[in-house]
Amino acid sequence: MSDKVLVVSGASSGLGLASAIKFAKQGYAIGLIDIDEVKGKKAEEKIQSLGRKGVFCKCDISDKSQVEAALEKISKELGRVDVLHNNAGIEVRGSILDCTEEDWTKLYDVNLKGMYYMSRAFVPLIMEQGKGAVVNTGSILGFRSVPERAAYSSSKGAIDTLTRSMAMDLAEKNIRVNCVVPGAIDTPLLRGSINDSPDPEETEGILNGKSVFNRMGTAMEVANVVYFLASDEASFVTGATYFVDGGWSIL
Repeated sequence: MSDKVLVVSGASSGLGLASAIKFAKQGYAIGLIDIDEVKGKKAEEKIQSLGRKGVFCKCDISDKSQVEAALEKISKELGRVDVLHNNAGIEVRGSILDCTEEDWTKLYDVNLKGMYYMSRAFVPLIMEQGKGAVVNTGSILGFRSVPERAAYSSSKGAIDTLTRSMAMDLAEKNIRVNCVVPGAIDTPLLRGSINDSPDPEETEGILNGKSVFNRMGTAMEVANVVYFLASDEASFVTGATYFVDGGWSIL
C-alpha cells in the first residue's frame, strides 16, 4: 500500500486534515489541496512527520487554472493518484431572500464547480491505475433543514445526486464513487460558527442534542468512514451515501 496516493481538498484543517492523517497512517502519500498556504504548509509538515510524503498545493478549487497547476505538481511529485477526497467547501448564511447573488455564486463555484474541476483533473490519473475511489463530502444539511442555509444546504444536497451520477459513469473505469455525510462535527469551521453565535453555550448544547449520543462527532470519526469507502473493504460499495451524523438523520 505504500505507493498509493490520496489527493484531498480542504486539507489544511478539519475533515480534510483528518482524512490526510488517516490515510498517511495507512501508508499513503498525500496530495494536500487548500487555499490557506500557512495552514497547508503545516499540514504538509504533519504528514511528513508521520513518515509519509506530503505535497501541498495552494489552490482555490473554484479556479480551473489553479486546479490544473495542482494536478501538474502532484503528478510530477507523486506520480499517481489512487483516491480523490473531494472535501473542500464553504458555508454562507442567509435565507433565499437574504443571500446575495455574489455569495450564492461564490458558494456554488466552490462547493460544486470546484468538485467538478477537481474530478475532471484527477480522475484520469486514477483511471491509469486500473481502479480507485472518489469520496465526496456532503453534509447533513443537504438532508435536514436549519434556518438561513439556503445556498449551503442546496449545494450539499446536490452533491448526493452528483455522487450517484459519477458512480454510474465511472463504474466502467473500475472507479467507485461514494459520499460521506457528516453531522455536527467539532471542526474549526463549526467551532467558529458556535463562537460567532449570540449564545455559544446554548448553540453548542443544541448541536450536541442533534446526536443520539448527545455530543458532536470528531473529524477522525468521519475520516475513518472515508478510509473505509476508499479501501478494498468497500469493493462492492458505490453510489452510496454514508451518514456519519451520530443519528441526526433519524431524529
